[in-house]
Amino acid sequence: MTIVTVKTKYQVVIPQTVRKQLGINRGDRLEAKVERGKLTYNRKAVIDRRVPTSKAGRERFFKQLQAESPDWLKEMWAASKRAGLDKTTMGDINAEIGAYRREKSAKKTGKQPAK
Repeated sequence: MTIVTVKTKYQVVIPQTVRKQLGINRGDRLEAKVERGKLTYNRKAVIDRRVPTSKAGRERFFKQLQAESPDWLKEMWAASKRAGLDKTTMGDINAEIGAYRREKSAKKTGKQPAK
């Protein structure tokens, strides 16, 4: 058993023997939790949010993203596709927002909304 000290910025050094046993390396992400009054750390995988610029790279990226996604997100994507919303563009979204704002503004002023 190794004793560690909490530093002034609440930092703790993971002893080398523990790091080697668990295979923890620099840059690894750990989730800190309290479980039954004890501090625990669990390694977490983080998805790189940078989308590749090549078409083949993007296809691989999105395929991996889809495979690693949680079930609730997969269901949201499926529902979106069933509703036809998977083809919605930013232009469509901005047009809807603009129409809503014009309508809301017209209600405040009592005028007919411009189209």
